Amino acid sequence: MIDPTIIDKVLSKTASPAEARKVAAWFATAEGQEYFSRRYDRESYLLNENILSEWLDHDVPTDRMKVRFVSQLKVRIRTFRFRVVAAVIIPFIVLAGAFIFVADRTGVFANTGMAEVIVPYGEQVRVVLQDGTVVQLNSGSHLQYPKSFGLFSRNVKLSGEGYFSVAKEARPFIVNLEEIVVKVTGTKFNAKAYLDDDLITVSLEEGSVNIADKSNNVYPLKVGENADYDRSSGICTVNRIEDMTLHTAWRTKSLNFYRTPLKEILKTLERQYEVQFVVNDPSLLNYKFSISTSRINASEILMDLEKVSKIIFTPKDSNMYEVSSLK
Repeated sequence: MIDPTIIDKVLSKTASPAEARKVAAWFATAEGQEYFSRRYDRESYLLNENILSEWLDHDVPTDRMKVRFVSQLKVRIRTFRFRVVAAVIIPFIVLAGAFIFVADRTGVFANTGMAEVIVPYGEQVRVVLQDGTVVQLNSGSHLQYPKSFGLFSRNVKLSGEGYFSVAKEARPFIVNLEEIVVKVTGTKFNAKAYLDDDLITVSLEEGSVNIADKSNNVYPLKVGENADYDRSSGICTVNRIEDMTLHTAWRTKSLNFYRTPLKEILKTLERQYEVQFVVNDPSLLNYKFSISTSRINASEILMDLEKVSKIIFTPKDSNMYEVSSLK
């Protein structure tokens, strides 16, 4: 429970920004919502019809709330009976000023718009969000996020691959991966959702997450589990992870593949090393390989691949290789 005097300071607009942020975060918890409900009921009871009339005829409310709430109230008064207004609308208005003040001081309702980070091939970027959440983005990724999170949730959208270290708060943190969403409160996980990949993959390293698809099917993940969502079939499968580095090695510029089709390996190399491949025989793309490497350039990685396969990578133009089989 927060000290009631701090809440009163927020309501009277005398609180510091730090105190306002603290109250805003607490209002998002179960305890805070219960307090809000009790205060809602109490102030509703205290407001009789005479007080309501005074508020509507004078400028008192404008000192405590945005002008748009006053106009909305007047519209509703013409629409509903007076008793309904007194019982339902006013309780909202009484605390609306407090919520808007909290929002103004914490930025949760600020009209700051969206921000985005686009990571070019061959690069990685680390982003620290407003709440302290850290996102490491892999090559070819696109992250969209609000400059200021909402009062009750934190929503971002990812296309590509990112490793999330989510700051622990009561507000849920939601990652939109287009076909599915990942909902957490504080945890560490890897999400891979490149638009040209058949699978969306979420791998949980710490904490817990819930994955929901467009049909509202929910798939809870535990530590050490991995979810693969097939874009074409809409089927999501959850499995234990034998080696987490298979999903997170990219963060240290390493590559770990286990029985991975050449098609997926080449995609990864194109993104992380900004190279291109010309494959004359499409059947080669189905061959599977297991390889672990921390080489720093593409040519050395391709040499390692040649050692464990019958495939040859022939340099062509700058950053381009021809893929063929050894005869």
